[in-house]
Amino acid sequence: MNRHLSKLIQKSFSIQTKATQNYTMPHPIWNKPELEQVSLEHKPALTFGDHFAYYFIQSMRIGFDVMSGYKKIAPFQSELVSEKKWINRVLFLETVAGVPGFVAGMHRHLRSLRGMKRDQGWIHTLLEEAENERIHLLTFLNIKKPSLIFRTGVVLAQTWYVALFGVAYMFWPRVCHRIVGYLEEEAVKTYTHMIHEIEREGSPIHSWTTRKANEHSIEYWGLEKDATLLDVVKAIRKDEEHHKDVNHYFADDYTQSKPNPFPPGK
Repeated sequence: MNRHLSKLIQKSFSIQTKATQNYTMPHPIWNKPELEQVSLEHKPALTFGDHFAYYFIQSMRIGFDVMSGYKKIAPFQSELVSEKKWINRVLFLETVAGVPGFVAGMHRHLRSLRGMKRDQGWIHTLLEEAENERIHLLTFLNIKKPSLIFRTGVVLAQTWYVALFGVAYMFWPRVCHRIVGYLEEEAVKTYTHMIHEIEREGSPIHSWTTRKANEHSIEYWGLEKDATLLDVVKAIRKDEEHHKDVNHYFADDYTQSKPNPFPPGK
């Protein structure tokens, strides 16, 4: 074996790697004031595509609220949303939210290759969004592992959603970004409600105010060493607000070719 290669291999095995080391893309790190300053402002629908995007998301939310037990529809159902229902709701939400950024980034990557021209920086932001949503999913998986039935539902939902969004993005990318913008509006509402429930004494998830966040979450969001799950949820909510603003901005670009004003990590 080549002597240089042998030394390189030995050196690589001798390096002590932190257990929490990750290879995530640059992403925003929010300070405490920013975590509290979250807007629930709705983007008004102006065009036919905007109205379609809005009502599509609203119809999906109604079905999702019923299926996840978030909304009481039967007399025997409790008005309280249990910890299990909260976890299942956000897990499913994140498996859906992690799709658009990756699919859109792939489309724009291939378009850049075909057109042999630059993409104006959109690809990185879209892929970072997809990764960020996946981190949200992995964060909640540290709290509870889903059942086989739940995983099967995710596979089936992902199959049709990836296909549908992929085809739609080829023809109506602006409408697709508007759909994601409205989806993120609903995500911000959900996490705002969740935060209120965490802070409400006696709620099924009130213990999250003192339950320590795991090391990966603390490292990823740059949280303090004694951060709790409440702090993590606030960071996730701020991420969703950021995705909302980014996608509404992209949807406002009718040319789909303006420079991306969101640099890496911003």
